[in-house]
Amino acid sequence: MSLNTLGLVAAAALLISFAALVSGWRESRFPGAAAGRVVLDLGSVIGRGSLILGRIFGTVLVALAVVSCFVVADDTVVNVAPRIVFVVLWIFIPVGSAFLGDLWRWMSPFEALAHVRGPRLSEDSDNDWSLYPAAALLCGFLWLELAYHRPAGRTPLAVMLIIWVAWSGIGALVKGPGWLRSHDPLAVFCRLVAAISPTHVQDGHLYVRRPLVGLGKVHPQEGLSAVVLVVLGGTSFDGLSRTGWWEDIVSTRHGWNATAFNTMGLLFSMALITALFLGCVRWMQRKDGNEDADFEDGFALSLVPVAVGYAIAHYIGMGVFEGQQLLIQISDPFDQGWNLFGTADEYVNYRLVGPTVIAVVQALGIVGGHVAGVMVGHDRALATLRRKEDLSGQVPLVLLLASLTAIALILLVEA
Repeated sequence: MSLNTLGLVAAAALLISFAALVSGWRESRFPGAAAGRVVLDLGSVIGRGSLILGRIFGTVLVALAVVSCFVVADDTVVNVAPRIVFVVLWIFIPVGSAFLGDLWRWMSPFEALAHVRGPRLSEDSDNDWSLYPAAALLCGFLWLELAYHRPAGRTPLAVMLIIWVAWSGIGALVKGPGWLRSHDPLAVFCRLVAAISPTHVQDGHLYVRRPLVGLGKVHPQEGLSAVVLVVLGGTSFDGLSRTGWWEDIVSTRHGWNATAFNTMGLLFSMALITALFLGCVRWMQRKDGNEDADFEDGFALSLVPVAVGYAIAHYIGMGVFEGQQLLIQISDPFDQGWNLFGTADEYVNYRLVGPTVIAVVQALGIVGGHVAGVMVGHDRALATLRRKEDLSGQVPLVLLLASLTAIALILLVEA
């Protein structure tokens, strides 16, 4: 099957799924969905104990990354910081949040600091803040990961970690949990991703519910679309940077010369995704005669499953193989000859997952994420559009998702 055919098949699947939705999905279902079934009282011994363990684990994880940048050699074979940052914090925790709920809120050491200043604030306070600062910090992180010529170097990692810890830690102490969940970039992204999850926390209890319905309950915040588009644009460039075409461009460039070209590529990918989204959403808004200030940020929620699908597709190989290396390194995090967990002498098993399995998971991640995006976008349209009976008003969003599906699969196969 050719690349163009593969993209067209995926786009056709999205159009067919939309046709199936509109034939039997005539009223919004997500905003009024039930909380689900209680599975755990977080005030119980088990609930409190799990929270303490999560916070300890998160604190140790962040501390290991920071300390390793200063006391361990600048070598990824022995320095655990790059894998903590790029594998655990950027892959395992956000992707895991899509299935298990907000893992970073459970683990975050900054959450503990946020509650030092006084009683817990209501969840509504999360919505009083703009998300643009978090989007800017995410953009800086993605620049380090995808454009900078030494992303795993201990000096740039140390600078990034210090800025993040100081920003989130001091802000949490001074402003509290509402500020933290709208300004810590990892907390913001995990909070959005966790809305997909079949598990969620509400009123001190852990619930199980239908997947995706949480996105219908997320209150759009200023800058929400910027957060999602930055992540989508960065992941798209990650796919582009692995193609032979881009490698031919940067293969002879080194140092800051390579950084400059990668930066231009990253900005182009972010700008392209942003232009496609804004063009389609503004088209929908004009067609509906809708002046809702939250229109753009509300429909950005339909791209959250797409971002998760992109993450699964682009990072599954890295997660499987670099994750094994992390388990090896964690027995000797400071390169002292230790073997704390008995894994220091192990080797990465590159046969653990074959290329066929990885390819299938990648394709399912992209197509599944976009089909879920169609569902979320359709429900959002039924909840917010004035002309709900005019199904043509949703066509721009479906075309956007179909185009993104085709582009993502073509880049994936090229890579």
